[in-house]
Amino acid sequence: MLVQSTSHIRAIIPVNALANFDTFEPYVDVIESQVFIPVLGQDLYDELEAVADDSGTDNQKALLKKIRYSLVNLMMYKGFDMLNVTYDDSGFERVSKDSGLYRYQEENLKSMFKNEGYNGLDTLLEYLQSNLDTFEKFKNSDFYADMQESFFPTTSVFNSIYNIGNSRLVFLQLSKYFTQLIDFKIKPLLGSALYANILTEMKKESDQDTDLMALVPYIRKALAFMAVKEGLSEVGIQITDKGLFFEMQAEGSNSNVETQQINGGQMALMLHKADVNAQRYQEMLLDYLKENADMYTDFTQTNLENTNPYRRDNHGKKSFFA
Repeated sequence: MLVQSTSHIRAIIPVNALANFDTFEPYVDVIESQVFIPVLGQDLYDELEAVADDSGTDNQKALLKKIRYSLVNLMMYKGFDMLNVTYDDSGFERVSKDSGLYRYQEENLKSMFKNEGYNGLDTLLEYLQSNLDTFEKFKNSDFYADMQESFFPTTSVFNSIYNIGNSRLVFLQLSKYFTQLIDFKIKPLLGSALYANILTEMKKESDQDTDLMALVPYIRKALAFMAVKEGLSEVGIQITDKGLFFEMQAEGSNSNVETQQINGGQMALMLHKADVNAQRYQEMLLDYLKENADMYTDFTQTNLENTNPYRRDNHGKKSFFA
């Protein structure tokens, strides 16, 4: 385990020094299994676990510090409810009946743990990407392979185009649409061959083709607004037996979160704006490809008119370039 003592937790969250680590250990184990082993890869995880007693190099200690910040916050979020109750013959009871937190304070605290944990994960990923020479084992992880093929390897890349408060949670909700939108929108616009060539260049760590990489910012902008259009209506939505409800913050109540029915007019306006911007960025990408068609001979544009003039079916020998 990468968090092995109460002192590791206290370095991030001021838990009681007398607290038994056994209380937290099950939740540390779950978060490591569900989140950090897949992200780091088994090889890098094993390397760090061997020096988790703080006996590692300065580089390993620096990486562990970033991992633990995210891990401890996610661990506290995962175990929050159970850590605040006891169980005996009479059933479950709160640890403190008289001096506990108000409900809104509990919700704020859980939300803080959740957001800090996931946002800390983005900080960790950016750090690993910036120090690949030091942590080469990260390249063995499936997560790294996925990042190499992603137009948005971290939340901050997406946030630079559409402001989501740099929230990892919002990004994860929107990212589930990327594959569908690439299959339905981006690939047909570019053509499979050109799209495949772009992915190949994105995977390279050096000597990338500048012409192909020049398309990536255009694709990112179009894809970001398409994802917002698809996902905006679902972010914050809960499906209950009473229908769809939208979760939002509210003041003046015992709870800082309440559910309200979706404001259809406001949501429609936001979706329309996202749709308009998505279409404009697709047009900008298409215009750039047309203006530079001689550089992108694999551009076939299978779902729109005015395909690349350098890609013609000349089997009948009826056309030529002068």
